Amino acid sequence: MTKNDVIADLRAQLESKIAVMKSALADSSEGASGDETKSEGKYDTRAIEAAYLAEAQAKQLALAEQSLSLFLNFEAPTYTIDDQIGPGSLVEVEQEREICFYFLAPTAGGLITTYLGCDVTVISPDSRLYQELIDKKLGESLEHPPLTVTGLE
Repeated sequence: MTKNDVIADLRAQLESKIAVMKSALADSSEGASGDETKSEGKYDTRAIEAAYLAEAQAKQLALAEQSLSLFLNFEAPTYTIDDQIGPGSLVEVEQEREICFYFLAPTAGGLITTYLGCDVTVISPDSRLYQELIDKKLGESLEHPPLTVTGLE
């Protein structure tokens, strides 16, 4: 497995997430205007609540589509163990006596995939950990969270 496999899996996850979100948005939009949500009195707010839900889902869908677009256009550079960590790095760390992997992506923080049988957590620029790892080199450590960089791809 390579870093490109990790990226391909993350793209597939985003595409799947978008498909689910589109389906949910269609359902909530139908719920906002369908016969089942017609008001049965002045205190019946089902249609209003369904409309708010559809609006929020539409915003989340737009953000997910923007993330996918960024990911589709993102080309992660190849790093060697002598380089500093940068955007697109697949970083191996020892954290609490366990090996963990982080992928520094332009977006989609929080997604998880696997690499060499271990979880890879995606971290994005708005993450404190991302900011802490940038420019670190093999063997360097962080105090919060306590970890040591043990690999870089």
